[in-house]
Amino acid sequence: MNELNFEHILKAHHRIKNYIEKTPLISNEKLNQKLGAQIFLKMENQQKTNSFKARGAFNAVLKYQEDHGNFPQKIVVQSSGNHAQAIAYVCKKFGIKALIYMITKASPLKIKAAKDLGAEVVLLEKRSQVNQQALEKQKEGYFFVHPSADADVICGQGTSALEALEEIGEVAAIFAPCGGGGLVSGCFLAAQKLSPQAKVFACEPLNGNDTAESLRQGKIVGFDDTPNTIADGARTLSTSEICFNHIKQMAGVFEISEEEIIFWQKKLSEILQQKIEPTSALTIAGIEQYLKKNLQAKNQKFLAIISGGNIV
Repeated sequence: MNELNFEHILKAHHRIKNYIEKTPLISNEKLNQKLGAQIFLKMENQQKTNSFKARGAFNAVLKYQEDHGNFPQKIVVQSSGNHAQAIAYVCKKFGIKALIYMITKASPLKIKAAKDLGAEVVLLEKRSQVNQQALEKQKEGYFFVHPSADADVICGQGTSALEALEEIGEVAAIFAPCGGGGLVSGCFLAAQKLSPQAKVFACEPLNGNDTAESLRQGKIVGFDDTPNTIADGARTLSTSEICFNHIKQMAGVFEISEEEIIFWQKKLSEILQQKIEPTSALTIAGIEQYLKKNLQAKNQKFLAIISGGNIV
């Protein structure tokens, strides 16, 4: 695929719209008053498998079917959790064998969910082992779907922002969680046409700040082992070239402390009366940081992606 643009997001939207939920877009007065801005929340915790990952999974598999005339017989992925569930769900729907590598520290809830959907789940100690094993399986004829470093996955994830921006029009800024960078890259591409003046921000854990560090060093840097953060959806070793190329064009990255993640995960769950996983809280913590540094941005309109709700 050539360089990605809005048209790729639009094609993904038409490809997957009959398979996914058009999730609610809400604005909560209590949250708006607390932060001093008009915040629209794209509730991907209400998506299939309770996370935005279903969008990218469906798009990757349906695009394969478009290109080859049939579905792959077997798919392999590596995942910290939500991508695993999404692929397992898609594979069950289309009768595809799913093999998923996860780290032993992955959320027990997410491991069980993938197994319950019929996937074979293999647990390994280190993230680097998980990544390597998944790549090796390609040699055995498995179709490998990377959770973020994949053009079709990125385009699928970007449909969340496309839906939101088509509904509310232009916004001043867009905030999305960042692990590998697939979701925020997709949001960036959607905004190019639907809200071209919007500042797009990635929000990642301070304990897993490979993206921010990569920007500081001007090259991709990463971790040797899984970052120690409660935001399990952002426990990635590094971003990728395809995502980094988009992230370099964005307005910036916010690094969120564990204390901020815990506070906002609890606060959002209370205010919204919904299951909000810690990774989702990164976006609201990012908005809070942004407003503290940019007082002139008070009362502006923001879009925040609430990425998932897979917690007990």
